[in-house]
Amino acid sequence: MTYKEIPDITLKMIINAGIIKTGTKVYSSPNNEIIGTLDKEGAITFEIDNEMKTFPFPSGAGRAITKTSINGWKYWRILDNGVYNDLSYYKEKYKQM
Repeated sequence: MTYKEIPDITLKMIINAGIIKTGTKVYSSPNNEIIGTLDKEGAITFEIDNEMKTFPFPSGAGRAITKTSINGWKYWRILDNGVYNDLSYYKEKYKQM
């Protein structure tokens, strides 16, 4: 039996596929008080502790806020046509391509 490793999907891959655009705002859940911006690498930048910081992965960005281990794909959301969709929604769209 052989094992074929499949790399995980990244925000950069989703952006490169055109599903999400660079500069898209992402909102923390559950309260939308913290708003970040996606860059072309799929990193999230937002203000925390009175300083702008960039996090390469959604879970790390969420962990910086919650101070606990979380699933960043579920924590961060995008407002799309009046509906908040968590990042995992866009990951699923990418998988269906």
